[in-house]
Amino acid sequence: MLRNLNKKHSTRVTGVDTEVMDLFLRYDWPGNVRELRNVLERAVIMAGEGLIRLTSLPSPAFSVSPGSHSRPASGYEGPIMLQPGQPLTKIEEAYIKLTLDHVRGNRKLASEMLGISLRTLQNRIATLREEAKTTTPRS
Repeated sequence: MLRNLNKKHSTRVTGVDTEVMDLFLRYDWPGNVRELRNVLERAVIMAGEGLIRLTSLPSPAFSVSPGSHSRPASGYEGPIMLQPGQPLTKIEEAYIKLTLDHVRGNRKLASEMLGISLRTLQNRIATLREEAKTTTPRS
């Protein structure tokens, strides 16, 4: 899988760090091989070369806390705080911003990490900007 992903993304990932492998072994993989492939693909993009490390994983929500046996962490303790009843557009906007910050504004890489086309990402950014304009009070 890594060989194919390296070829597809022009990366040079050589393997998986032991901490990541331990995490993979503890995770339940509800999406089976497809989920594993998606996680690996995003990690390969993030790592670029060398070993896939914990920092290369696509999302803190994927992480498994010590002592848990296969459940992803129930939230993200960082810039995005998930609150019940929060509009999905707000969550989407925050996640897109977080991803763009992570890749230093590289929209192509962000779209690959998010699993959407570059055009879709650009359209969503434009839509979010329009929504922000209409909800911002004019002075």
